Amino acid sequence: MAGKESFNGYDDALISSFDQAVGSGWTASWYWNELALDAVPWDAWDQLIAASTRPSIFLDSRMMRSLLKVKTRNVAALIWRKEGVLKGLAVVEDAEAESVNLAGHIESKSWVFDTVSRLLHGKSGRWQFSVRVIGTTLGSGDHAFRFALGVSKKQQKLCLEKTMFCSPSNWGNAIPRVVMVKDQVIAAESSKSPLFRGWTPMEFDPEMVVHLDPQWGCLEDCLPSLVKKSRTKFKHIQTLSQDFQLKRWSLEQLEADGSSLIELYRLVFERSGFRLGSLHLDELVASKKIWGEAFVVTVYSLGGEQVGFQCAYTTPEATEAFFVGFKPELTKSHAIYQRMLLEFVELGIAAGSKEVRMGRTALDVKSSIGALPRRLQCDVKFRNPLAHAIVHAFTTGYKPVHRELKRPWKEKTYPLNRHLEITFIHPS
Repeated sequence: MAGKESFNGYDDALISSFDQAVGSGWTASWYWNELALDAVPWDAWDQLIAASTRPSIFLDSRMMRSLLKVKTRNVAALIWRKEGVLKGLAVVEDAEAESVNLAGHIESKSWVFDTVSRLLHGKSGRWQFSVRVIGTTLGSGDHAFRFALGVSKKQQKLCLEKTMFCSPSNWGNAIPRVVMVKDQVIAAESSKSPLFRGWTPMEFDPEMVVHLDPQWGCLEDCLPSLVKKSRTKFKHIQTLSQDFQLKRWSLEQLEADGSSLIELYRLVFERSGFRLGSLHLDELVASKKIWGEAFVVTVYSLGGEQVGFQCAYTTPEATEAFFVGFKPELTKSHAIYQRMLLEFVELGIAAGSKEVRMGRTALDVKSSIGALPRRLQCDVKFRNPLAHAIVHAFTTGYKPVHRELKRPWKEKTYPLNRHLEITFIHPS
């Protein structure tokens, strides 16, 4: 059979069945964790992403190699080929999801949804379950998969559906019974719709993005484009946070003292409403080893004590604000979180990025410093058809809690015009 490869841990009969279901000559290869580092053709991987015209920090081979080296995350590089030629790729992670107080994050008009939600979360208010994620668990945005130009939507659907429940990882854990494709973009004025027929779309909070004017050379250059209230906000943040000492950490510092940063991260992580995976020190270290100066870790000190940190990946396409950790009591007194947001913007400007991607939490605070919303949906598919039908019915009655976000930019300025161009928002 042309282009035939083996699934990790699967026999020829299953491969043959996969070929027949998807089309003659199509094969899938799973590469799990550290075993993948020397097995994946990374040059061809990056070439396909470039040819797709959809750059991705989290699918970049540097990021993939960073993730695959992390011993605390169960990650696979998935490749589809037709007659031996690379035609598609995805990042897949088996993870534990945890929902905490979902009602506080979802707007629902369905008593069925509210009742089932209470039952699932129980008296503790927590609901945990295993999920196979196509995309990045510790980031936001369209980073799930890429296919070569010319591969039809029907073919993409077949590749995903006939592959997702096929390969257990080399950790020996059971294959999760639900698959989630993370963070497909929703046009601003559209309703969510399934990525593929038969999947169930769910919309949560948007990703917040700051579009950077190519003419800006430093943070202060953006001030004339802001409305007066936002300019005042910038200056107030800088005044409150002026006592912090900021230092960029090297690989050696991360290896020696990085555990202190994870403790600061957990102070923030424990307050989140929905958790899909968790940050560990080995991920920071692996990222620094592979990305070098393009992965920036900045540590905040106050009076000689470490009180916070932030980290980001920088590319010409985007600066990805990855994670922060800080002492919550400094949010009001020293505006530590707001200062970190400004630092992400300044880092993006210095890196020559087109935009800064700030994730999908603290929407109001991020909008006050210039971030604008990009709507995203996650699509799910259950292995059991009955379970899928129940979840589909269960999720039709909810949507994200609507929040009135700040309007920081003046009309006809670059960040606003760029956002309208991308998301098709029409000014009110």
